[in-house]
Amino acid sequence: MSQTYTKIVYFVLIIALLASCNTIKYVEDGEDLLHENTVVVNDKKSKDGDLYSYIIQRPNLSTLGVPLQLHLYNYGNLDFEKTFEEWSLSHPNKYKRYNNLFSEKQARLIYKYDKGFNNWFLKKGQAPVIYDSIKTEKTINSFKKYYFSNGFFEANVDFEEIQTSEKQKDVIYKITTRDQYYIDTIESKIPSPVLDSIYNNNIKDSYLKSGNPFVFNDFELEEERLFNLFRNSGVYHFNSNNIGFWTDSSKVTHYKDIVLKIPDRVITKGDSTYFVPYKIQKIKNINVYTDFDTANKDIKPNDSVTYEGITYYAVNKLEYSPKHLSNSIFIKPGEIYKDENTVLTRNHLRKLQNFKSSIDIRYQENDDETLTANIYLIPIKKYALTFNLDATTSNIKPFGILGKFSFIDKNLFKGAEIFELSFQGSFLNVSKDASDASGFFNAWELITNASLTIPRIFFPIDTKSIIPNYMSPQTRIDLSFGMQKNIGLDRQTLTTGLGYNWRSSKRLGHTFDIYNLQYIENKNIDSYFIVYSSEYEKLNQTSENTGVPLPENEKENYESINDDYIKIILDPDNNYEETNPEDYDIVSDVNERQDILIEDVVVPVISYSINYNTKEDLKDNNFYFLTGRIVSSGTITAQLASKENEYGQKVLFGVPVAQYIKAEVEFKKYWDLSNNNIFVFRTFIGAALPYGNSSNIPFSRSYNAGGSNDIRAWRTFDLGPGGELNNLEFKVGTFKMVTNFEYRFKMMNNIYSALFVDIGNIWDITNSNLVSEAGKFTGFNSLKNSAIGSGFGIRYDFSFLVFRFDIGFKTYEPYLIDQNKWLTNYNFGNAVYNIGINYPF
Repeated sequence: MSQTYTKIVYFVLIIALLASCNTIKYVEDGEDLLHENTVVVNDKKSKDGDLYSYIIQRPNLSTLGVPLQLHLYNYGNLDFEKTFEEWSLSHPNKYKRYNNLFSEKQARLIYKYDKGFNNWFLKKGQAPVIYDSIKTEKTINSFKKYYFSNGFFEANVDFEEIQTSEKQKDVIYKITTRDQYYIDTIESKIPSPVLDSIYNNNIKDSYLKSGNPFVFNDFELEEERLFNLFRNSGVYHFNSNNIGFWTDSSKVTHYKDIVLKIPDRVITKGDSTYFVPYKIQKIKNINVYTDFDTANKDIKPNDSVTYEGITYYAVNKLEYSPKHLSNSIFIKPGEIYKDENTVLTRNHLRKLQNFKSSIDIRYQENDDETLTANIYLIPIKKYALTFNLDATTSNIKPFGILGKFSFIDKNLFKGAEIFELSFQGSFLNVSKDASDASGFFNAWELITNASLTIPRIFFPIDTKSIIPNYMSPQTRIDLSFGMQKNIGLDRQTLTTGLGYNWRSSKRLGHTFDIYNLQYIENKNIDSYFIVYSSEYEKLNQTSENTGVPLPENEKENYESINDDYIKIILDPDNNYEETNPEDYDIVSDVNERQDILIEDVVVPVISYSINYNTKEDLKDNNFYFLTGRIVSSGTITAQLASKENEYGQKVLFGVPVAQYIKAEVEFKKYWDLSNNNIFVFRTFIGAALPYGNSSNIPFSRSYNAGGSNDIRAWRTFDLGPGGELNNLEFKVGTFKMVTNFEYRFKMMNNIYSALFVDIGNIWDITNSNLVSEAGKFTGFNSLKNSAIGSGFGIRYDFSFLVFRFDIGFKTYEPYLIDQNKWLTNYNFGNAVYNIGINYPF
């Protein structure tokens, strides 16, 4: 604990030292450094982050109360000499000393490095924010406009300057809102019968209600609502500029009457201007130009096909099936004009990834006042070759370099399908327990994958009544083969799958894997006791007690360890169960765990997942994400399999069929605290239960804890189950619960930091005899064996990815028996250093 306290003291001293640095080094006489802004509303200090965003001039960015960027800037020298000659004249003693030690060429090089280092501090730092009274006046006007737009027409805004110290000033903005104004009556004056009818039929959805505050944003929302309402009700010529709201300024009360005015359509022909009522217009013709190009825009199409009232054209040969392409076109002949159908069509055509994103949809009015829609599509090249090189991290593979080569064929069957054949190779750095190889990259993995993406539900029965086209349904067919070296037991996998995904709304998505069949084979079982050396140590202890010699732990001795030791101990004729019961149980457990981990298995999965995401766009940092998933393995396959092995298990291709049920829920919530400060909460709960053909969960489908995206104070597979103290190399469980709290904040430029707390563990819920009572989850009381890790991290944002370095400290260790479970190993020596790409969640 003394070591921990020492680290804390050092940290506090560093913060104190930084805080004591001179912040006004480059503040001239007669100037003041802006130290702090405070907003007081009706005599109460405001904590509303949105309100502070209206302040024009803000103090230097600070981290934990320390303006780090300002200190960096102040460390630089604004008067650093621009040339070597100026520097030598200004520093004759230093120049003389350099000349004695180095040649002039070397001295010039040292000057160049010194200058570059100095400029780095000035560039990466932040110059002191000098208080500007003009910007204060602009801020006052911003506040007045803000409150005026929210119905506080008589709000008063003032400010006070406070000289807190030499050359340092605070500003307090004092706001008195006075009474807010409200909406009294709402009247509409719409001469066009069509618009008037549409308006009155949908008035219940209005943002303007009698008795509501007089808020300008509500009027803007109402204007947007009416524009979308009319445009999506067939009124093609309607323009938002036609909407006007009027109020009686002579009314002296705090309740205002509102008049909505929408005049008739204005038509100008020659010198004449006249008004006509708005009309609802329908779509008559739809033309789709499937190979449009500016180079051939004047060439007459040579091929055309009409399908369901839509005519498809091509300059040469029509390459796309009208039947399938029509699934992405929501503009239909005979239907009224709708903006939303235009947007939906454009978005769906883009999602096909067969055409350039600049999809042009133009309308022209016919003589009979109907509309013709012309859709211009510019195809992307049919074939493509891509190569990607990337760094990768995961909970199981801490760090690796990944290369991926892909061949892509678009529109394979003329229905905008995308076929991709990829070859992926990774050089990895894994834990030493998983490999006896030397060097930083001590393992590799190869994956070959063929996939076919079909932009519709590929199924014998028509599913459009259940999953209509506007939900962007997709079918994905996959076939992949993977092999590993020096990763555990060098697993090889063959996987094939058929799955569907669709979005029932902007926020709600679904994925249904109708089947995902994976064959798993362990190719390096001879290294079992090398990879799981702790199991060999258990056998070694029993060997000393029983007197039975145990072969050396070498790869070539694997069969001897099993045949000449384990089988001898477990042989009933040798009577070790009676003479050495404890040793017999240990060997039996080692043998059972070995059977589980080396077993080849077929995992035939059916799964369904649903996710709900409230994130509006990439800039939205105030949202939540909820996903749920249920998995069933072997439910159907085990019933269809006719053959059994010697243990009575149903087998497919001579390999046992894994049978289990798994359910998972994950929730993530993000709070935008303004100024690049974000607080994140995440929780995950998952459970897996074997049944029928299986007594355990396949190792690859079990839960593990720890790692750079999980509980960061422990490495992957190093934690759990529960409070059980064991030295297993790969710890897994059938139940997992993890909760993470993370506070992210900006330090300077592209450098961000985070403080985090991770809580959770894995447990066993199958009542396995291989897990002690401390490792089993028997109810809420078992949550006392949740581990707690805490720490901090540094992140650098490259815009296309985020490089992450997190340090996790063991805060609460549930498996400690004699020691205090809190902060026993809370130090840098026992910390875990995590490298990650992008944010953990």
